[in-house]
Amino acid sequence: MMQLLQKSEDAVCGWLRGIDAALLRTVAAAAALCMLLAHGFAFTNLFPNHDSTVLVFDAQWTMYVLGRWAQNLYFPLVRGKIAAPWLIGAFSIVYLALTGYIIAKLLHLRRWSAALLTGLLGTCASVTAQLATYTYETDAMLLACAAVWCSRRLPRLWDYAGAAVCLCGCLALYQSYIQFAVGLYLLLLLQSALQGAEWRPWLRQGVGALLTLALGAVLYVVSLKVSLALTGYQLADTGNGLAQMFRLGPAAVLAGIPATYGNFFKTLLGYSGWNDRGMRAATALLFVLAAAGLVLRLRGRGGRTAAQVLLAAALLPLGLNVSCLLASGNVYILMQHALFLVYLVPMVLFGGSVLFPAERRTGGALVGLLCAFLILRSMICANGAYVYTKLVYDNTARQMTQIMADVGKLDGYKPGTTPVAFAGTFTDSNLTYHDPAFSRYEEGSLHQVNVAVTYDGTIKWWFQHVMGSSAAVLADQTTLDAVGKKAAVQAMPNYPAQGYCAMVDGTAVIKLSD
Repeated sequence: MMQLLQKSEDAVCGWLRGIDAALLRTVAAAAALCMLLAHGFAFTNLFPNHDSTVLVFDAQWTMYVLGRWAQNLYFPLVRGKIAAPWLIGAFSIVYLALTGYIIAKLLHLRRWSAALLTGLLGTCASVTAQLATYTYETDAMLLACAAVWCSRRLPRLWDYAGAAVCLCGCLALYQSYIQFAVGLYLLLLLQSALQGAEWRPWLRQGVGALLTLALGAVLYVVSLKVSLALTGYQLADTGNGLAQMFRLGPAAVLAGIPATYGNFFKTLLGYSGWNDRGMRAATALLFVLAAAGLVLRLRGRGGRTAAQVLLAAALLPLGLNVSCLLASGNVYILMQHALFLVYLVPMVLFGGSVLFPAERRTGGALVGLLCAFLILRSMICANGAYVYTKLVYDNTARQMTQIMADVGKLDGYKPGTTPVAFAGTFTDSNLTYHDPAFSRYEEGSLHQVNVAVTYDGTIKWWFQHVMGSSAAVLADQTTLDAVGKKAAVQAMPNYPAQGYCAMVDGTAVIKLSD
């Protein structure tokens, strides 16, 4: 027993001695600085809207039917049930720093490239889209990267077991973050190819990665079935549900590959509310530098190395965007955080990795400046997005307060007893916030909305958590649709015209839109 304890202690001490303190300090500083500059407003302000109206986590059934069962354990035990912005920000910074460190160690990054990568991952549009609804999934990102670390650094058998557990945890928190693991495996294959790996060990490395991903997926499916069996729920058959993914056949997967590549380049090079002209130009230049770097690195190398490098490089966009393939194209930017790992390619090729020193520093300096520019523009975009979200919240809160004051004046209305129904669609009503100055955010490419209350579930959360109201609001879409179809309701004018709220068959009805 004493020998086992001594061996374990020696192993832990050896692992601690292997930590690169200077690198860890660098990525930690980059994570803290970039996250606070980009998202400090979100960490220090409260502006519930859309999904973030769940200020007190009570959406357990939603997480089960979406296959994210681990969130029901993680939120109460680790982050707490109350969605406190500052605490979320603190966890995010720590998890991002650890993620940056793991990636830097796996790819042997220099400190400058590790800092830039951490900044890019911490300020990109995916983070802004998630923090605007207080659901930043850095925990899933860390687990995906930890899985790759386990498969590369742990002893035989323990590597597969550790990686499978981490991948299962990642999938059970937020499925799309599995792309980080897929992307890192492909980047490691690209690294091995550039180092001149022979075909057999290179293919063995790729097969090992596939086996690890498969083990993690199998463990997740088993855990998913157990969670559904224990709760009695069924998977949601919706656009962001898993039921449709499990129906995909080989033909559908193959047919979706071209669209997945197209979506990858469209997301990074096409126009959107977060991707302005300067950012698109910087990304295009980085892609050109990556292509040029590959040509330079392959000059004078054999056909084997060229074939391996081109294969890994060709698969990288597919791996980083595999959620688009599995979700049949139904993806948005908060599901595509891993796409920003692609900037590692020009970094590594131009001296960002100690394995591939650059003959000239010009290329590395240009890559660094372009990445720094992307970080700066992402910070500006994020701060604008949070200001817009705060204005939307204030606008909704002001009008909702007035609406309930008007409802309280209706004859026969009893607070807390009389049912209250909103007929019509919030996002198509005069409750929405409009300002041409914020048009880039209103487009929806950052998954933002122009009114804080959107779908039926948010009605309940808004009144219960945000307003602290005891109003007996109806929060089931089927019931609300039935109310809206009544002739008396259809004859009512839309908010805010005179008569927009009235008692109809014992229910206080607010007519939002036709």
